[in-house]
Amino acid sequence: MPKQTQHATRQTRLPTHGQSTFLKLALSLETGKIFDEIRNKPYPEAEPTIYCILYGYAEAKQTTETHRLISFSQVPGGIGYNAAFIRRAVQPIERTFGNTAEHLWTAVKTLDTQKLSYDNCSVKVRALPLVPIIIILHEATSEFAASASMLFDSTISNYLTTEQIAMLGQLTSLRLIHANEAIT
Repeated sequence: MPKQTQHATRQTRLPTHGQSTFLKLALSLETGKIFDEIRNKPYPEAEPTIYCILYGYAEAKQTTETHRLISFSQVPGGIGYNAAFIRRAVQPIERTFGNTAEHLWTAVKTLDTQKLSYDNCSVKVRALPLVPIIIILHEATSEFAASASMLFDSTISNYLTTEQIAMLGQLTSLRLIHANEAIT
């Protein structure tokens, strides 16, 4: 039997008691309440989004990462919602971090991340234990506006529906902005 990678052996199901934490959001499995560990306060506004994302993820069949990156438009049904996804998940990263990529580096240190070597700034954020999101930022110059990309491992559709992927992308972007606000 081939050796599995470290990421393929992580559990996809939620624990049965205690709490589950991702993106520095702690979900109490006893009360269902969300606590924001970045801003150090309850975050009830995020509960419906998180419940929706975790609904599909908790029951998903584990799949080994392929390391083949795809854009949101390449997930099933993603092309029809791509413009909205860019507006809600990608453009906030461009607006917040586009003039200073160093701020993105600093913000991602608070999350489960790995530094990558694409362009000015790129990171792999473990939005969920088996769902990496790759963010690539092209810093603004005197000639070009900032641009960002949000990519996914090709296995993402095994864990989440297209709508859940969009929600997780937007939540990840928002968490990076929260982290930036907390340190600036």
